[in-house]
Amino acid sequence: MSATTENEATGVRAARTPRRGGGSAPVPATRRRGPWIVALGTVVVLVAGAVYAVFFSPLLAVTSVTISGADDAVTAQVRAAVPAATGTPLARVDQDAVAAAAPTGPQIADVEVAREWPHTLAITVTPRVPIAVTSANGQLWLLDADGDPYLTVPSAPAGLVTVQLAAPGRSDPATRAALQVVQALTPDFRSQVAELSARTEFDIELTLVDRKKIIWGEPTQSAQKMQMLPALLAARDGTEYDVSDPTLVTVR
Repeated sequence: MSATTENEATGVRAARTPRRGGGSAPVPATRRRGPWIVALGTVVVLVAGAVYAVFFSPLLAVTSVTISGADDAVTAQVRAAVPAATGTPLARVDQDAVAAAAPTGPQIADVEVAREWPHTLAITVTPRVPIAVTSANGQLWLLDADGDPYLTVPSAPAGLVTVQLAAPGRSDPATRAALQVVQALTPDFRSQVAELSARTEFDIELTLVDRKKIIWGEPTQSAQKMQMLPALLAARDGTEYDVSDPTLVTVR
């Protein structure tokens, strides 16, 4: 008799006990969550390490402060005024506080502070650039491109046009118009200009060093007027050249 028959005859059942509905036994929940807990813990550790390295450790601390855009005198003033940042983690440097601490003299238009990873704090100084000189309150003032009379000088610096204005300032239309004309002048021609006057924004005149007068009119079409003037002065003798309408020039 075979083993199977013998088991059936003796009523012995096999040890295997089928489960209801079939299939294998379920995996405990704690075993399923295990890998996710480990992964989450690893991420937390990495993030915490990165935060510490960036904000608290000396690994990314400031080792140099660069200042650009200004001359030596202004650079020295800025360096002396800004708070010491060397050794501070770069991410924790208050850029606004550093910019606010920089000197704000009339020759400085703006100061910007930026982080240059991994170890440099970069300070960029934008100086005011004079493009003309004007007279106000009995003094000579440098004018920047915005029309601000920002600094007094004892005499007009070489290469700058002297501009006569009734009320110089960035809100004055005549000032803005006059500076548009100044910026349209070529360097060679600018050296021939003794004075530019702007009674209004529509009434601009140039007086040359040889006392010839250029009636410019409005600042419109300034590039065209500038292009034609050298040839006009060379070709036609006169004391007054009206180029307010560059298509209809008159010479007296």
